Amino acid sequence: MIHGGGHMTLSRKAVRPFQTAFLLAHGVLPVSIDYRLCPEVNLIEGPIQDVCDAYAWVQRGGLQAALRLSRHGVLVDGVRTVVIGWSTGGHLAMTTAWMSKQAGLRPPVAILSFYGPTDFESGDLDVRRAEEYPDRRLPMDEIIASLPAVPITSYSTSLTSTDSSHLGWIRPGDPRSELVLSLFKEGNGLPLLLNGIHPSTSATSPLSPPSPERIASISPLAHVRNGTYTTPTCLIHGTKDEIVPFEIAGAFCKALQKAGVKGRLGIVEGARHIHDLQLKENDEGWWAGVGVGYDFLLEELGIKSQ
Repeated sequence: MIHGGGHMTLSRKAVRPFQTAFLLAHGVLPVSIDYRLCPEVNLIEGPIQDVCDAYAWVQRGGLQAALRLSRHGVLVDGVRTVVIGWSTGGHLAMTTAWMSKQAGLRPPVAILSFYGPTDFESGDLDVRRAEEYPDRRLPMDEIIASLPAVPITSYSTSLTSTDSSHLGWIRPGDPRSELVLSLFKEGNGLPLLLNGIHPSTSATSPLSPPSPERIASISPLAHVRNGTYTTPTCLIHGTKDEIVPFEIAGAFCKALQKAGVKGRLGIVEGARHIHDLQLKENDEGWWAGVGVGYDFLLEELGIKSQ
């Protein structure tokens, strides 16, 4: 399970307790992970690599050994692994489809992405959006100068924060929060994510445009089109998503179909970006907003839904 937060905020605690309970009830062990956050490290060398390493650890028996469950007759089947993510965590979940192959591992049985971005090449994610959220107040050089020199693995606003967005990190005046806000409003997301604030070459600044090849390397849609993405995938997306446009999800699922990869799109009519925080099984809205995705995972795992 992979948390969201713009690749820059939150932690492994930012998952969905009701959904983890649903998985446990069906014999699936949920494991939520931390990863190094951008922009102290770039997206490829930080979050994407860390998620791949965590996946490799499970596949190679690390989880079974760490839990020491075999002495109680409980076995963890690391081969039958599915990957779930929310928002940018959904994007990271999808990267395991090709990163696993590059690492010599068996790809996941299936992937479930809740409102995650899938296309980084079209420019749709660079269009100004999320107007209901505030613009940043701090100068960019002041924001960058205030960030840690080494990567961190968790960040959230304080418990007394007035963030009413349910995104979990909006706090105007806080440098990291304002940096994420700028991703939606200033078209600087790809440079900051792919360069990081400590670029590997002195000729590259944090806001230098990345090459088309580097952008394509992180884009799930590009990997579907070039044949390196073959994992069955379900997307769940709200039609009124203010962060990741709904149309991007539809285009991705059409590309899966064209490539002969099993896919499913769960459409949540009228839903915004974060719509599933409090949904419980048997709630109105569970099936469209959550259940259709878990039904897909259980089907791919060969588990009968109760």
